Amino acid sequence: MATISGAEALVRCLIEEKVRYVFGVPGDQCNPIIDAIYRLGRKKGMRFITARHEQAAGHMADAWARVTGEPGVCLGTVGPGVADLVPGVYPAWADSIPMVVLGAQNQTWRCYPDHGSTQGLDQISLMAPITKWRALVNDVRRMPHLVQLAIRTAVSGRPGPVYLDLPSNVLCDKLDTEACPVLPPERYRATTPPVADERLIQKAAEVLAKADFPLIHTGGGVLRSGAWEELKELAEYLSSPVTMSVAGRGAIPEDHPLCLLTSPSVSWVAQSKADVVLLVGSRLCDYDFWGRPPAWGEYDKQRFIQIDIEPQNIGLNRPVDLALVGDAKATLRALLKAVKKQTKPRKETPQLKEARQAQKTWFESWKEDATSNKVPIHPQRLMREVREFFPRHAICALDGGNTALWSFYQHRTYEPRSLLLAADSGHLGSGLPYAIGAKF
Repeated sequence: MATISGAEALVRCLIEEKVRYVFGVPGDQCNPIIDAIYRLGRKKGMRFITARHEQAAGHMADAWARVTGEPGVCLGTVGPGVADLVPGVYPAWADSIPMVVLGAQNQTWRCYPDHGSTQGLDQISLMAPITKWRALVNDVRRMPHLVQLAIRTAVSGRPGPVYLDLPSNVLCDKLDTEACPVLPPERYRATTPPVADERLIQKAAEVLAKADFPLIHTGGGVLRSGAWEELKELAEYLSSPVTMSVAGRGAIPEDHPLCLLTSPSVSWVAQSKADVVLLVGSRLCDYDFWGRPPAWGEYDKQRFIQIDIEPQNIGLNRPVDLALVGDAKATLRALLKAVKKQTKPRKETPQLKEARQAQKTWFESWKEDATSNKVPIHPQRLMREVREFFPRHAICALDGGNTALWSFYQHRTYEPRSLLLAADSGHLGSGLPYAIGAKF
């Protein structure tokens, strides 16, 4: 009978998922995990990265997930350590970023309910509003199962952070690996993404093929699923303009002829006049004017086709005509194939040329600010010179506040997953740890 500690079982589960980094701050109760990473993980290329603050560790794990598409992992010790993780986890929850958040806890006989232990904290309740799922590992025999369940939840469906509460005695208790095995990913979760219903894909293809002026609007779901090539090919085949939500920037190069950056002019000329809109991986937030008129077309005149892996996102802010529930990449690939059977490649429409000219006029109205020598300099000039300095493929990490808003006008994004921004939360303090996580 092979026995290992609870901490070793945890680390072995992460090794099976090919986790390379765990970001965090050491502490007494979580030291068994750090020790297991050192002894077992380093042989497989896993490292523990010590941050200055748990918030930064959360942001680093978040950035790792945004850039690689793999779940990020972060760790905090009991009480203040887990509390300090919260501001690092919240932006990932708001933007649907897969993360596994680990928190050490006092011994099982001292917590839930706490009876006066130093640094005692109801960490499960604390993490509830900003995680997809959370659990207390109250017995070492449950360690592999709950770690695997956490990872499955983080990466399945609409991704997001999950939390595991890890009492220190459970981390040190011994586990029989034959009775409670550590499994490879394909043994406990689906590794092939789901595709939308074939009949609905055919109907969507028919609608797009007959459209006079189709438009594609993308959100962060395109980046999460790695669907940018399928998106670009479909847009080029239909000569359809592509607009992007704030979270979706990078889905198509922003100097591509079909890319229209959302602005008042684009909203009025393109988004409001398209007869068919294909919405992919977006909930249509307030930056997208909720998908409502007059920035978009009237409900009874403009047809909406929505692709999203999360059923609860369908029609969230705008009624739809066709709901395609499935992974963006897999569904776009199937939709492209169906469209090619319905129509030949389409030519550009006069409306697209009009929208392109409206966008040019809008951005030229900001040219004076972007080139002015006034002191202090205008933020637009800062953004323009930063963009010109760095190479096309550079990963840019934006912090919150007005810096992120000004960057929209002059800082173009040309590669997928190369813009790191807490788009939904607008969280301050994320920029530097985002850059560090991206560098890793």
